[in-house]
Amino acid sequence: AASVYAGAGGSGSRISVTRTTSLTSSGGGYGAGYGAGYGAGLGGGMFFTGSGVVANEKETMQDLNDRLATYLEKVRSLEQENRRLEVQIREFMAKKGPSARDWSHHWEVIEELRDKIFEVTVENARTVLQIDNARLAADDFRVKYEAELAIRLSVENDIVGLRKVIDDTNMARMQLEGEIESLKEELIFMKKNHEE
Repeated sequence: AASVYAGAGGSGSRISVTRTTSLTSSGGGYGAGYGAGYGAGLGGGMFFTGSGVVANEKETMQDLNDRLATYLEKVRSLEQENRRLEVQIREFMAKKGPSARDWSHHWEVIEELRDKIFEVTVENARTVLQIDNARLAADDFRVKYEAELAIRLSVENDIVGLRKVIDDTNMARMQLEGEIESLKEELIFMKKNHEE
């Protein structure tokens, strides 16, 4: 039995493959069982209120689920073909009857090849998971970057607005100071006229 697990960020995937075999050479019987299961769970989402950015990964999850469904369909097809070959082998051995010939060497070669196929299948599944996880991580970074960019643009706009408010306030202050000086001069002039 073998299992592979890989995950990135808020995602996780798991594949498990089991295989059983039984061989008999003298009695002319051969049996083999091969099964593979592949499952993936992915949860990811992002909701950003400051800039009104809402992002989720539903499409990514759907794409991954579609690929997993295709993989499972291939596994089922291989299992059916395996069962068909087992029936043919048993029928052939039953028709031929017991034989004194030693088939153990051939069974060893077959078993070795089956083990290699099994290892390649697991390695391919691991590679697919790594590729999918890398793509999901890249999508997550892209969403975060877009959210941060929206925040920066919003802050820059706020800074521009505040600078305008400061400039307008300074202009109003200078105008009021000028009016105050004029009133002071007018008051001094009126006092002089009153004293005369």
